[in-house]
Amino acid sequence: MALDVVPFADHHIDHAVALLTAAHAPTGAAVPAVDLADPGAARAQLDAFGAAGPAVAALSGGVPVGFMAATVPKLQGTPLGRVRMQHHAAAPDGIRATYRHLYRALAQELVDVGCFEHTVKVAAEHRDTVACLVELGFGFDQVKGFRPIAPLAGPARQVRLRRAHRDDLADLVRLTVELQRFHAQAPMLRPAEIDVLATGDDLRAAIADDRRLVLVAETHGRPAGVMVADHDSRYSTAASIGIAAVTADARSEGIGTALLAGVVEWAADQGFGSCGAEWTSANLVSDAFWRGHGFVPARYTLTRRVDPRVSLDYRHFVPR
Repeated sequence: MALDVVPFADHHIDHAVALLTAAHAPTGAAVPAVDLADPGAARAQLDAFGAAGPAVAALSGGVPVGFMAATVPKLQGTPLGRVRMQHHAAAPDGIRATYRHLYRALAQELVDVGCFEHTVKVAAEHRDTVACLVELGFGFDQVKGFRPIAPLAGPARQVRLRRAHRDDLADLVRLTVELQRFHAQAPMLRPAEIDVLATGDDLRAAIADDRRLVLVAETHGRPAGVMVADHDSRYSTAASIGIAAVTADARSEGIGTALLAGVVEWAADQGFGSCGAEWTSANLVSDAFWRGHGFVPARYTLTRRVDPRVSLDYRHFVPR
């Protein structure tokens, strides 16, 4: 199949909507349906992209058979280029070739603006797309999983749970910072970069919002664990857990299980059909916890880090 890769334009949107909705059509899998199966939602996402970053389309015989777009930071030189789930799709026939051609074009544009870390969010059931991206140098980074709203067996010991209040803010920020430090350890080895002020503002807003849940587990009168839950913006029938942290001194004591049971109960009361969480694939503790409590992967974030030296001008290495 001969492919031409061109800059994405407005006249490609109708085909892109059709590709996106077909790719995310409900399959009856054990995970909630994503909103991109709805043509109106898919079109709204594509219309909202605007000039957020480079975007390309793959044409076969002049007809779009795939597209890919990446959002980039507003400040040049910030290294992250993100391809979100609503910003890529391809026709099933020739999907491997299509994605390879699309990424070749997009990767060069990302590197040209100083983006050397590329991420792509992919539905877990899109195995051909996942395999293609792995062939292109991507690896598994984040996992988004869901479990049904079914009662969760609580821990053997009794754990005191309550909604967070403003006086807990310093302790909750402390737990979040501790979580980031944990992610800096092997095998995750992710730099502990955290904006403490922004984190505090986000937690303060969540505590004040009755539509969200900030659930605290107490030991010795102080918060030893926290989970923050909200409506999932992509999976419309699901609640999703954002922050989930338990202090190191209290791990393996059932606090995480108690918090999760509390979140699931809240989600059921709110009328949600499932509960989601996202975790780092290389985090052995989190991966075992979420999968062990029935979470089934629905989406992967695949990441590729490009050596910045590829942007060197190699003419300087040529002998005169």
